[in-house]
Amino acid sequence: MGRLSTFFKGADTQFGVFYPKHYLVAIFPNLAEADSAKQALNRDSLLNDDAISASGEEVIEFAQDHLAKDGLWGLLMREVSRGLGTEEPYTDDDLAAAKKGAAFVAVYCPSEKLKLEAWKVLEPRRPLVARYYAFGGIFDGVDHLVGEN
Repeated sequence: MGRLSTFFKGADTQFGVFYPKHYLVAIFPNLAEADSAKQALNRDSLLNDDAISASGEEVIEFAQDHLAKDGLWGLLMREVSRGLGTEEPYTDDDLAAAKKGAAFVAVYCPSEKLKLEAWKVLEPRRPLVARYYAFGGIFDGVDHLVGEN
């Protein structure tokens, strides 16, 4: 079990897609920028133990572990999700970015207040993409903060 599996505290899969409910995920061009953003979160907010930065390689490994755990049913549901235009296309884009060296910051934000605090720290660092996975679920619960429409 890797650092990301431990960090995401048993986050669910919805409709065959990994859905880290109450997490803000931001993608940066490289690990140095992601690490710097995580350090800023630690320094400027209440999110010290609830933030992690991860290399693209770690994210790819996590995705592969998740795929192996979900099996054939998960694969089928991901294809349905891709066809419906829910979160799977974003996951595809995230993994493509990871393969090109992008790195990720994830922050556990169980309240709107914490989400806004985290975003206040991350936004000026200009992530390529950022989204918050809210309670509503895959069809209406993702708040695309930057980089996606």
